[in-house]
Amino acid sequence: MSLRMEEVRRGLTASAGVALVAYTLYRLLAYTSYVTNFGFFANPLGYVSSGSFMLGAALGNLFSCAVVFLLYATGRLRPWSIPYRGSLLVVALVYGVIAFAPRAFLDEAVASSFLGVLWGLTITMIGFAALELLTAASSPFVLIGQLAVASLLFSVVSFGMEQLPGLAKDLLGATFALALWPLLPSARKLCRAEGEAGAEDPGAAVAASQGEPTPSASAPAAEGDTPAAVAERFRVFRATLEECSTPILATAFFELVVGLVNMYAASAHVSFTISTQAPLEGALICSVLVIAFVALTSAIPHRNFMYLGVFPGVIAVFLVLPYFGDVWGGPLSAIIYTAYSFTAMLSTFCIIRACRRTGDCVYGVAAVLSASMRLCLMVGLGLGRYFGGLTEGSTFVHLSIVGVTCVYVLGIVVVLWGLKNARAKRVVQVVEVVRVVEERTPMSFEESVAERVDELVTAYQLSPRERDVLVGLAQGNTAASIAAGLHLSTSTAQGYIKSLYAKLGVNKKQQVIDLFQK
Repeated sequence: MSLRMEEVRRGLTASAGVALVAYTLYRLLAYTSYVTNFGFFANPLGYVSSGSFMLGAALGNLFSCAVVFLLYATGRLRPWSIPYRGSLLVVALVYGVIAFAPRAFLDEAVASSFLGVLWGLTITMIGFAALELLTAASSPFVLIGQLAVASLLFSVVSFGMEQLPGLAKDLLGATFALALWPLLPSARKLCRAEGEAGAEDPGAAVAASQGEPTPSASAPAAEGDTPAAVAERFRVFRATLEECSTPILATAFFELVVGLVNMYAASAHVSFTISTQAPLEGALICSVLVIAFVALTSAIPHRNFMYLGVFPGVIAVFLVLPYFGDVWGGPLSAIIYTAYSFTAMLSTFCIIRACRRTGDCVYGVAAVLSASMRLCLMVGLGLGRYFGGLTEGSTFVHLSIVGVTCVYVLGIVVVLWGLKNARAKRVVQVVEVVRVVEERTPMSFEESVAERVDELVTAYQLSPRERDVLVGLAQGNTAASIAAGLHLSTSTAQGYIKSLYAKLGVNKKQQVIDLFQK
């Protein structure tokens, strides 16, 4: 308990606080601009707003995700470099035009589609920049706290905004965008200055302090865009994506089902009611539950238990929702959105922690997650609109949800089967290594320390790159020789060494070597 408290205390830095504020403002800006179409649409119902706006938003979002992933994959988009200032300016200007321009000059269908495209193009870039700030949280308790508190603040402020007149809401939306203009760069600077900030490159602080560009672990500076660099970048991305596969699957499927039920309710005017405040109520309840859980248990919710146990049970609520009338529709929708908020929060947590462990940049996996969510949401909304026009639409809604649930369960089986095979493969590899080691006399240095290296990696949660640096230090190599062997700049290698020293609780190379002494 005392070690965890010390871990949290060290994680409560200025960068953590500024990142929390910036991420909260981003969530407020994204939610209010989406459900109201930048103030152009006044009566949102959950995820359902103007159909033309949602279609434009999907196209803009998918285009942004494709561009970001392409730049990330080719090494042209470095960590802490995604542009966002232009997006913030566009959002503020759009809010201003909607607030003061006469509505007669705006054609509803064309304006709504155009605003949707702008939303997808701009909010996506702002969201990636805000999400990257959370990678500065070295402690998992600080990270889950940031996500929970951000959800709490988002709900409280959004409830307050509901009491304001339309013009005040529009001006407040523009204010959020303008407030992020100076806040995001300040937060980015603080996060880069942290010694362990940014899982993609623990050497960011050293490189920044020396005025050097910060190289990414997924795009080694020494190799540029050589085939070896590209292969290494995709190897790291695959490792990150494998660790995030279940969170992405769960979140995307939840988007599909929520979109389906929302649109069906709006199109068919059925007897059950989805509370218009359900998304805010769900975020509020979720944040309180997560904060209480962490405070009482001093533990992080286990993602496998939640996704493979709780989530299939929660999604079953959708199967009975259409059978309830107005009395139960509102409370059940709040429960559904609570589960959705928790799924999204835990997915974000898992993705950031996975990027820190693999040394990957957050842009690649975030683009995959965002595109998957948007595609599944649009599929759900399309199915809901189609079923809403049918007499037997409720039956088809149930069949669709059952189908989605079956596919999700199938995905769980595939994931578990893959994990089982991976464990069996590792066991076989260990047995083979032991057999070879037993036959060799004498053992090499690498063979003699391999077991100790694995022990330290597990005990201190070292990333793959930190493991490579640990082996180099154990061999007595200098930072320059380690950098040359790993195809990194010397400053980046020094950054990894500094991060490794902090995790191991040492301050010089000899102490690292001593860890390998029997």
